Amino acid sequence: MKTHFLLMLRTTFLFLLLFSMSGCGEQASAGKAGLFIDNSTENFLKAEFNDTKICGGFENGSFEDVSIVMMPPTFPCEHYAGGCSGEYVNPNHLKVGSLYVWRHEVIHYLLDLNNGSPDAAHKSDLFKTCI
Repeated sequence: MKTHFLLMLRTTFLFLLLFSMSGCGEQASAGKAGLFIDNSTENFLKAEFNDTKICGGFENGSFEDVSIVMMPPTFPCEHYAGGCSGEYVNPNHLKVGSLYVWRHEVIHYLLDLNNGSPDAAHKSDLFKTCI
């Protein structure tokens, strides 16, 4: 009886050991090298663009017309010696170092497109009410 118990214990231990070493699920092959942005990020950016356009009451401007460049959190720019976290460059370039500044840069773009000035001095109340 004692031998049977030890055999069962050893078998259970080996089973658990093999199971723990097998991992979960299937092994995936290596991904293609490079930088990829998930489509949920594009969906987020588009929804935020449209919400900002509605908030500001803008008629002109379409998400499909902007060129979006993902940048490091702070990057060199001509406006600030310490760098920028976002930048609008006429006519349709939006550089974004953080998704938190996306709406801010969209406002610059939409102001320029609809009013002829991106309001670099940030005097518009939209920078407070639509962000």
